[in-house]
Amino acid sequence: MTVRITDWNPNKFDETFENVALDRLIEGAEVLKNAVKSKTPVGTTSRPIYRKGPYAGQPWTARDAGQLKKSVRVVRKKTKSGKALSRKRNVRVYAGTSLAYYASIVEHESAFMRPGLTSVLGQVKSIIGAK
Repeated sequence: MTVRITDWNPNKFDETFENVALDRLIEGAEVLKNAVKSKTPVGTTSRPIYRKGPYAGQPWTARDAGQLKKSVRVVRKKTKSGKALSRKRNVRVYAGTSLAYYASIVEHESAFMRPGLTSVLGQVKSIIGAK
């Protein structure tokens, strides 16, 4: 017995599947962000931007205790081609900004992102449906 399916479009549900997968990735990234924030060290020094000297007026000379913790965020990136879907499909967790430029230094010194990932890896895997 042979069954013939006509007008079958396997791409019909691609956008729906991608939206569900993206929602799961975002939910997992939020869990990871919260874990990383809980493990991020907070400095004790706060000071305004330098007023004198060779770097006077440069915003990166200011210090704000907790700036690194505030900089941990979830970012959705676009596809490389930009043509597949207009919706962003790549989810990342970042730490650091131009004012908290020392994020990689702190990560290598006291490791706050890797232990954050390790502590919630099972939970993130269950959210995204991975084994």
